[in-house]
Amino acid sequence: MSYPTTITIDRPERMANWRPIGQLILVLPHYVVLHTVLNVAASITAIISWFTVLATGKLPPGIAAFHATYVRYRARTFSYMQFLTDKYPPFDFTGSTEDPGGAGISVNISPQLENRNRLSVLFRFIVPFAWLTMIGMIGLMFGFDLPAWVWIVELVLGAVLIPGAIFSTIAWVISAVASIFGLLAVIFTGRWPAALFRVSAGWVRVDARLWAYSMLLTDEYPPFSMD
Repeated sequence: MSYPTTITIDRPERMANWRPIGQLILVLPHYVVLHTVLNVAASITAIISWFTVLATGKLPPGIAAFHATYVRYRARTFSYMQFLTDKYPPFDFTGSTEDPGGAGISVNISPQLENRNRLSVLFRFIVPFAWLTMIGMIGLMFGFDLPAWVWIVELVLGAVLIPGAIFSTIAWVISAVASIFGLLAVIFTGRWPAALFRVSAGWVRVDARLWAYSMLLTDEYPPFSMD
């Protein structure tokens, strides 16, 4: 698969029988960090990069490095959560497009810093949509709704990402089913069947490529493939 974001996951030869359940608990600190501090920081820098690329046609190297780290952290967290690796992911926030290794999964990104497609970037303004979704959910709890035109504007500005998001959802369902069978296999045999491992790992790859595209690291649309 030729894409600016490459993801390699090493299948363990053997895995302790407790890991499919135990790692769901052990990963919680990373899950919290990802969905609090990193999500907020990435949301802010994503807005900055969106305006910067539209204005200059260039992506600042510092933001590119941080966004690559964010995508890598997501992939490491989810691969450990899905017990695709038995190596505990480090709390590493060093901005780098090249994977430093040591986590059982390698995520290397070649960001496109210049000659950007401004039209494509214009319709990838997804971060506020995520915020509005959260606000909308809170609104349902307290009895207020956001105006319909707000959602329409956000859907238009995030339109380019919709096909990829739909495919990612489908890939997640397929991978989840494979993970359930993989869980049983590891619990009873201590081994990940190669075919199930490949399918289960598919969503991690899809998610990483989609987020690399969403965070404006490349203008090349992510492939509709789980490989």
